[in-house]
Amino acid sequence: MTTRLPLNALHVFCTIVREGGFRQAALALHVTPGAVSRQVQALEEHLAQLLFERGAGSHGVLTAGGRLLYEQVSDQMAGVLAVLDGRASARHTTVLVDTSVTLAMHWLIPQLRTFTEMRPDIHLQVRTGNGAINPNAPVDVFIRRDPSELRGLPGEMFMTERSVLVASPCLSPSISERVGNDMRWLNQMPRIGARSRSDLWPFWHEFHPVSSESLAPTLVFDNTVLAIQAAVQGLGACVVPEAFVAALLDSGSLELLHSQRVETGSYSFAIGRRRDSSKVSAFIDWLHEVSSVA
Repeated sequence: MTTRLPLNALHVFCTIVREGGFRQAALALHVTPGAVSRQVQALEEHLAQLLFERGAGSHGVLTAGGRLLYEQVSDQMAGVLAVLDGRASARHTTVLVDTSVTLAMHWLIPQLRTFTEMRPDIHLQVRTGNGAINPNAPVDVFIRRDPSELRGLPGEMFMTERSVLVASPCLSPSISERVGNDMRWLNQMPRIGARSRSDLWPFWHEFHPVSSESLAPTLVFDNTVLAIQAAVQGLGACVVPEAFVAALLDSGSLELLHSQRVETGSYSFAIGRRRDSSKVSAFIDWLHEVSSVA
């Protein structure tokens, strides 16, 4: 007699990979981590192979066999769930994008309505992370500022980063004070920096005849998201990628303190291993289109 295929265990397996770990899957499924582990054990026993690497802190890291299984069954399991949820008549394809919090919040999300209107058949999922990617993760498109963080996946640059000097209008000096490249007025202003982008003020300094000590931040936050919010609240001047503050400049929440736009880097994407498809290509085409007018 053939042993019954553990379909629920297969569903749990796909949830672990999709959610990024055993604990996250347990939360998504409203069960205990122990229950998730038992389902994985049952599936591994049925298949006679390990699906996840063993060892401290390795839960959620797929073996080669686990990656192959996920690639083979993830779409089918999603289709089964769609049928059970009564959504089979409105079949969609999901494209998973992994990018940084700042790029997602201040650039990608504000642009997404144009993509959803153009391709309502594609469900876009955005997850955020910093630093080097896991190239074996079941992600369709990775986006990073530092190409080395793409960990060997073929990357393609799609947007140049240009940074500007901004502040709240309540702190902005008069136009008469801002003459040419004479930046001495900036010495009298508090200056906001971000630990995650400590390169931005030095980049700005290269283009202006002011000592690096004069342009050192006087108020430092962990990341660009917090630095932008601090600038909006009138806590100081900030050098920040223009794409991240375009809407704030348009609304008048922030004001340019200088017309100079300084090139401070670029953004690249990479398609996940064996994740290329017509739907992923549609997202990439859109990415090129919206970045060309950024």
